[in-house]
Amino acid sequence: MSEISMASASIDPAAWVQAQLREASLKRLRHALSVWVLRLMVIGGALGLWQTMVAVGWLDPFVVSSPQAIGAFLMDNLGTAKFWSDVQVTVLETVIGFVIASVAGVLAAFVLAQSKLLHDVLDPILTFFNSMPRVAFAPLFVVWFGLGMTSKIVLAFSLCFFIVLSGALVGLTQVDPDLNTITRQLGANRRQHFVKLVLPNALPSIAASLRLALIYGFLAVVVGEMIGASSGLGQQIAFYSGVLRMDAVFGILLVLGVLVSAAVAFMRVIENYFLRWQ
Repeated sequence: MSEISMASASIDPAAWVQAQLREASLKRLRHALSVWVLRLMVIGGALGLWQTMVAVGWLDPFVVSSPQAIGAFLMDNLGTAKFWSDVQVTVLETVIGFVIASVAGVLAAFVLAQSKLLHDVLDPILTFFNSMPRVAFAPLFVVWFGLGMTSKIVLAFSLCFFIVLSGALVGLTQVDPDLNTITRQLGANRRQHFVKLVLPNALPSIAASLRLALIYGFLAVVVGEMIGASSGLGQQIAFYSGVLRMDAVFGILLVLGVLVSAAVAFMRVIENYFLRWQ
């Protein structure tokens, strides 16, 4: 027996697979650690440069504040009930508007995907409404629905709905024609064709549109709160901007950035679970 044959015979396939899996896991871990180290270096470097430029007088702290002042504001306010009450209001308004818009957008896309006639009739109308800057409707929504949560939920819905509708419609309609032909030739009925081909093809596009809609939902709610609200982070931004507290404005923006990033990361976890077959 040759040396190669003896070496091959001595290898345990199961042990080799386990070794490969461990090596791949270590590579992913090293990559993740490298990414986070570089992220922290970039963020730390940017904050250090910002603070240094303020300290030497190259930037006016009255206009752009400073990381030290922003940190002091957050330390003073993160423990207060009022701050977290505003956070809760903003998140709740966003989630309600986003969920309603997501369900309505996916259902509307499914209906339009089933009927070419209906799609051709409504497409220019939907495009017309989608082309309108809905943020500009925020003052009208405040007048129509009041200073409470309803006006912000409606504004979030108006932005999120068209994003989800567009993404879902693309996924539901742009299926590979060859795959369509093959499933028909294999005898798949309408339900099987949708479940086995159309829906899996549409899920990545729907997931991407949901993530984008969630971001714009927060944007809509904050803008609505800045225009007219009795509570919420947007209302706090408007108040502190009026009294020229730039440290507070940047601090609240930082909190918003963390909230939105956490929400998108959560969406990615859900997306990875449902798209694990990819």
